[in-house]
Amino acid sequence: MSEPARPSRRRLLAGLAALAIARPAVAISVAETCGRPGAGGLSAVACRRGIWFGSAVASSDLADPAYAALVAAQCALLTPTWEMKWKPLRPGPDSFDFAACDRLAGFARQHGMALRGHTLIWHMEMPVWLLQSLSPASWEGLLERHMQTVIGRYRRLVSSWDVVNEAVEPEHGRDDGLRDSPWLRVAGPDYVVAAYKLAGRFAPEARLVYNDYGCEHEAEWTRRRRRAVLRLLERLRKADAPVHALGLQSHLRVGDAFDAAAFGRFLGEVRDLGLVPMVTEFDLRADRVRGADEKDRKTAALAKAYLDTVLAAGCDTVVCWGLSDDKSWRAAEEPDDRPLPFDRQLAAKPLYQALEDALSRSAS
Repeated sequence: MSEPARPSRRRLLAGLAALAIARPAVAISVAETCGRPGAGGLSAVACRRGIWFGSAVASSDLADPAYAALVAAQCALLTPTWEMKWKPLRPGPDSFDFAACDRLAGFARQHGMALRGHTLIWHMEMPVWLLQSLSPASWEGLLERHMQTVIGRYRRLVSSWDVVNEAVEPEHGRDDGLRDSPWLRVAGPDYVVAAYKLAGRFAPEARLVYNDYGCEHEAEWTRRRRRAVLRLLERLRKADAPVHALGLQSHLRVGDAFDAAAFGRFLGEVRDLGLVPMVTEFDLRADRVRGADEKDRKTAALAKAYLDTVLAAGCDTVVCWGLSDDKSWRAAEEPDDRPLPFDRQLAAKPLYQALEDALSRSAS
């Protein structure tokens, strides 16, 4: 008697998708942010296609009236740059400092925007007291209290939560591809499943996202990251953990290979698991290119190829990691680069036009 054929990976993923967790009815929807007073620009273009457009914003950025007005005009969705991470939010084991995040939340409410929750677990920005307190016996209670408090405060404004950020690192050599992080060392690999189940208890109306980098370009290390991400997502789905989307940080670099077909196949596997791809931290380095005009031309071309691919795969959220070049997380080390849609004088650049064109073309 011959041995039965093993199911293909595609059939396995399709089977998991058949068990898909229903997409939650979010606390605030993209429709609610459309048509708000003062809205225009990229948010208006995206809204017409049922897509969120937004930006990461630090609360200190809003002290500049011109930049605050730009954010209000262009964005339907804000991501706190640092304000929701453990270190700024948790000065001590029994204390929370919500002042900075509340300023962002207040700005979002004032302008009819939503927030993205970023991030509930990360291996960085962990306060010293947390590193000292984490143990096999304590980690789940610490995480539960943190989630209950933070999610409870912002849940009516947050459309999606980055529950776990950057949990994979194939270069660490584990068979499961997970990062050797403080969370993994005290809790074991099941901490990721536990985190999504906890978040699902406290934010049943929100989309729960796994967020990571390094899946976008075409290189062997990138392919290893894609495989590790898919293994983690499969594990979450098999464990009935409520994960709804893959956040693609999308820190792109001009000169690194991009293969739209290969990336599209990866996104197809994500969709086969029943998950939606999201662009969560979009920017484009052109540090290898000389001259502002050439940087602008090449970043716009890469943005077009990338966004066309991810939007065709059903992406319904595009968030830039800042709107103007001076707000880039690399601005200090690469002051001449032009990674964002507006320059330092807040004038739109060719990258802005590439974003507008891609969002316009994404019509269904």
